[in-house]
Amino acid sequence: MPSADLAPVAGDRGRISADLNGTLEATTGAWDDLLSLLGRFDLRDPSRKSGRSAGRILVVLGSWPEGRPLSAIRADALAGITTAEPLKDIEARVVDAHEYDPALITSLQRARDDIASWSASDEVASESLLPVGGALGVVPMGTLVAASAYQCAVAALDLAPCGVQAPNSLLDTGLVALIDAVGAVAAQQHAGTPANPLRLGVSTPTITVATSSAGAAWRTVILDELPKNVPSLSAPTADVLDIASGRSSAFTAYADGRIHAEDLGGLLRVARMLATAPGLPGTEGLGTALAAYAGTVDMAKRAGRAAGSAAQGLGRAWRRFRG
Repeated sequence: MPSADLAPVAGDRGRISADLNGTLEATTGAWDDLLSLLGRFDLRDPSRKSGRSAGRILVVLGSWPEGRPLSAIRADALAGITTAEPLKDIEARVVDAHEYDPALITSLQRARDDIASWSASDEVASESLLPVGGALGVVPMGTLVAASAYQCAVAALDLAPCGVQAPNSLLDTGLVALIDAVGAVAAQQHAGTPANPLRLGVSTPTITVATSSAGAAWRTVILDELPKNVPSLSAPTADVLDIASGRSSAFTAYADGRIHAEDLGGLLRVARMLATAPGLPGTEGLGTALAAYAGTVDMAKRAGRAAGSAAQGLGRAWRRFRG
C-alpha cells in the first residue's frame, strides 16, 4: 500500500486539486525562467536537437493564431469539447509560419501572460477542473496548462549550444509537471486501484516527486524522500528530462551509472501504461526509458550466465543495475 502522503482519494486531480495557486504560480515561474534566457542569441543558431534551430525549438511554445493558444483551450473546455487536433499538426503549421519571426519572443511573453491572467481570474478554480482534450488525452484544463512547464524546461536544455544554462528552478518545475502528467495519463486509463495504485517516483539532487493513481484520481506530491515501496528513478534532474524527451539514451544512462532504478516490476507497469496511452511529448520518452531499464537488466542477466569475459562484464553490469 502507498504511504498516506501518496494515497489518492476520490476527487484528487494531482497538483491542481492539491494546490492550484501554487501549481499555476510555479508554471508562470517556469515561463519567466525561460524568458530570462532569451535575447542572447540568434534564432537561426543551432540547438542541440539535430536539424533544429533555436527558433524551431521556441516557436512551438508561443501563442500564435495558427496554434492553439490558451484562449482556444479555454473555449473548448467551456464548450465541453474533449477532442483536439494532433499536436504535431499544430506545431507544423506554427513552424511554417513563424520559425524566424521577429515577434517570436513576444509570442512567448504572450503565452506566459495568458497563463498569469487566467490564474488571477475569478473563474480559475472551476475552470481548472474542466476536462479538455490535448496532448495528454482528456485531462483537467489546469493539468494541461501546468504541463507547459515541462516543455519550457526541455526547450531551455535544448538551447545549451546557444550559451544558455537552464536554472534548477526551471528544471525542477518541469520535472514535477512531467510526473504529474504521468499521474493524469494513468488516471485517465484507470490504470491503478485503491488496493493496487500505479505509482512512480523520481529523486534528484534538487527535488523528489512522486505520483500515485487509483481509478480516476491521482495525487502528485513533492517529498523530502521517497517511500520505500514506490517504483522510482534516481538521477540528476536534467538527465531525467533528457531521457523523457528522447534527447538522451536510457541505455547509456543506466550503463554509466547516471541513473538508478528501484522496483523493476513497478516500473514496467508504468512503462506499459505509457506505451498504450496518448501523452505529452515526454511521457512516451519516459515509458521508453522504463522499458529500456527492463531490457538492459534482462540482457545483462542472460549474458551473465554465458561464458567469457564479455559475459563477465555484463554480469558486473547486472549487479550494478540491481544495486
